[in-house]
Amino acid sequence: MLSYSGTITQFVYILNFTMTAITYAISRFLIEFKTSHTVTFSWNVLVPVCNDLCWASAMWMRQGFRFSLPYTTCRRPGSGLLRTVKSRHSFHVTLVSTQHSITSKPRIITPLPIMPLENHRDLRDIFNTAISSVLPTKMIERALTVTDHTLHVGGREYTLDHNVYVVGFGKAVAGMARVVEDQLHHHIIGGILSVPHGLGRTLTELGKVDLWPKENTKLKIMEGARGNLPDSDAQVAALAIKKLVTSLKEDHILIVLISDDTSGGGSSLLPLPCPPITLAEETELTKTLSQNGATINDLNTIRKHIEELKGGGLAKAAHPAQVISLILSDVVGDKMDIIASAPTVFDVSSPQMCIDIFKELKVHKQVPASVNEFLFKKSVEFAKIPPLKKPEVGYTTPWSKFQHVKNVIVGNNTMAAQSAMERAEELGLLSFVLSVSLEGEARAVGELFVDIAQYVALVYNYKPSRDGGSISLVKLELKLAQFGFEKKVLNEMNSLTRKACNCRKGVCIVSGGETVVKVKGQGKGGRNQEMALAFGIGLEKARVEEEKLNRFSIEFLSGGTDGQDGPTDAAGAIADDSMIQKCELEGLEAENFLEDNDSYSLFSDLDDGAYLVKTGLTGTNVMDIQALIVRPKEMEDL
Repeated sequence: MLSYSGTITQFVYILNFTMTAITYAISRFLIEFKTSHTVTFSWNVLVPVCNDLCWASAMWMRQGFRFSLPYTTCRRPGSGLLRTVKSRHSFHVTLVSTQHSITSKPRIITPLPIMPLENHRDLRDIFNTAISSVLPTKMIERALTVTDHTLHVGGREYTLDHNVYVVGFGKAVAGMARVVEDQLHHHIIGGILSVPHGLGRTLTELGKVDLWPKENTKLKIMEGARGNLPDSDAQVAALAIKKLVTSLKEDHILIVLISDDTSGGGSSLLPLPCPPITLAEETELTKTLSQNGATINDLNTIRKHIEELKGGGLAKAAHPAQVISLILSDVVGDKMDIIASAPTVFDVSSPQMCIDIFKELKVHKQVPASVNEFLFKKSVEFAKIPPLKKPEVGYTTPWSKFQHVKNVIVGNNTMAAQSAMERAEELGLLSFVLSVSLEGEARAVGELFVDIAQYVALVYNYKPSRDGGSISLVKLELKLAQFGFEKKVLNEMNSLTRKACNCRKGVCIVSGGETVVKVKGQGKGGRNQEMALAFGIGLEKARVEEEKLNRFSIEFLSGGTDGQDGPTDAAGAIADDSMIQKCELEGLEAENFLEDNDSYSLFSDLDDGAYLVKTGLTGTNVMDIQALIVRPKEMEDL
């Protein structure tokens, strides 16, 4: 009895492949007969033929046909006759010669069984755990301790006596401010928060009111930076903050809350360009730099030199008040002189660095004239200043106007990645953190993770007695080393994978950092979705070239810890080893979407958006997290 329950598209696709497999089988026998005028059941001829026919059979069964095939065939030793062998559990081919016999299960290369979405639960769980570890409540409670009338933070003590002011700027500072108010209560006199436009409404709609100050807050909340770019509203907030901090006295304590990212973060919410540069000119400059691959370091270095409150400007304005800066790091390496353009950190960069960035990105002709003129004059003045000794650890400096400042990182990507790794271990995977400083173009990093997945699969499957060498592994190690991974890291990944093989567990590689996208198309997406799409495309190509990859279930997630990847409502996306096949079945040309920077549209259409990662605004921001899971499908096949 035969029945079919698949779609017409699947039927045509599989029928086409089956006819191709049959044609291939016939051609193999014809070639063999033409060459030797006999047909022999050699390994080189029979195995590929049987693989293809088994492959076709698997596709029919998976897509809706139900039938019984209780028999397989094998050649009787010493004769040319075929006999049947009863098998209720598997379909396999037995090759027998007069000297030896070999049993081989079919090599199913592609297409793979469509991965059920529940298989992504571990990835989503790992990502959510990473975010939870750096939410405002946990971060601030770790950083601040109050005993009686004394505030303890960063190894220093401050006397509390109704003398605290709070200012903040960034996506996450509203939640941070709520915890600070809960801890310091009546000691707070007032303050100002500059947050993204619509943040309060969005958090209310998401039911995350705990990430917003209470109704009786003493802090004034100002929203700005529409479209994730500095605007007049944000500039008004910056002027208000400047006015407040310049009025403080020696016995006052100023708590500065900072969170930053390249779009709508602390830098965009504290814009105060130095005259004669206008806000419109700075906004246009930011767009130009972002579209040409500028990193967050590039953007913030420039802002430090063309704005009043950046590059230590806020700390200088607040002198002689005691300044405590609580920083949520969204910068690779936690460089305090870069985060949010360093409003409370002594700046050691030079104006010439900005000019060099313009030239490196080849945008120097697009830079507004006022910016070029201002930087040129500033560089001339800077050259006259005697060289300053680089600040010591903790950013203390001989300059008296910075001895009143204490900068403390309360949350970073390292904390999130560590929590992700620990959660992966709890889920039964062997895991380690590859890096928390991944940078570069999102597509290239996505392709890098394909190499990592292939490396793990080859190490997991490597048997010296069978493989006779490790040329493929060496080549992959060289590629990873060229990307910047040290031999020590590769050895650790190798050792972890071998251990996973011995104890029959999967491997989870965790990483963090922040990439960029060079916008060439007109589509919609973000760096994490683009990375996931590039990974999916690269993995499909790798599966064709390396058969051993098909013995593993491979999943990859990349997401922003702030819950917003580019101008979309997604935090990121997931890719797996069956994603591209789904795209083909749904008529989606993945590579075309990638070329148009339209990853969000593809993931929205694919399987009704099931591959998207949506968390809503999280109230934190420590760059991005990636998680790669590689699991063997059947241990007996390895």
